[in-house]
Amino acid sequence: MLTVRQIKDSAKNSLNDKMGDALTITMHVITNICMIALLEFSLYLLLDRFGLGYYYDLRNIFKIPWVAVMWGIQAVVIISFLTYQRHVVRRMFVDITIGRDYIVTRQYIFAHTNEFIRISLRSSLIMNFLKLVMFTPIMLSCYLIYMWSMRNRTDELTSLGLFVFMLCIGFTIIWLGIFVRYCASQALAPYIMSLNPRTNVFDACDLSAKLMEGHYGQYFSVILSFAVYVPLLVLIYPIFILYPFWVTTYDTMVKDIMGNYWQDKMPSMIRRWQKYRQ
Repeated sequence: MLTVRQIKDSAKNSLNDKMGDALTITMHVITNICMIALLEFSLYLLLDRFGLGYYYDLRNIFKIPWVAVMWGIQAVVIISFLTYQRHVVRRMFVDITIGRDYIVTRQYIFAHTNEFIRISLRSSLIMNFLKLVMFTPIMLSCYLIYMWSMRNRTDELTSLGLFVFMLCIGFTIIWLGIFVRYCASQALAPYIMSLNPRTNVFDACDLSAKLMEGHYGQYFSVILSFAVYVPLLVLIYPIFILYPFWVTTYDTMVKDIMGNYWQDKMPSMIRRWQKYRQ
């Protein structure tokens, strides 16, 4: 098992060889985000010109049905687009991490766009739903804490009420730790599916949980080691270096954790595609 320093050094070596490719992908990510922001701003100006600027007032989501429907449709479109793009970017950074040219991989993905959109959306939907189920007890306990604190005054406080209140707080803290650990246990699943797109999402989640046993310390150490760089993001420009470094470091850590299970099926799939395409 590699140390945090060894993982970062390996990531730096990968970036030194593929820095141009990493910057290209980073620019692609930032361009997509800026494009969405620009489209949203243009839509706001257009609606405001026709007297429909109230569409962007979040309070109207709960007051005007059509505003809620349009926000829902808009959210689905944006999230679906970003989910697919994230899946593609993850795969291309995997190629950079292992020193392979990502151009052919990108061509293969774009030639099978419908299949990869379906895979990315389905896997993301299932994994996020499982996380939402795990997070539901926290939302319920937080709601109980909020309602109890709002409806009870100090002079109405009883021993039983205080016990229940403290019990809810303790349960929230403990379950939050369980939720964070669960999310960490599923961290490898997206990469398992990137290495082999035909993997079943439930099998990927199960394998991820098994492989993460004994590696949680390494996982959180790598993540926390980047906390010192967060203030630099205020300057915006460092993101062009920090983002590729972060993703490559994360990929290197995942590769180290997976060990012999890091079996990339994509090259053989690409070779078959190239063979039958000719």
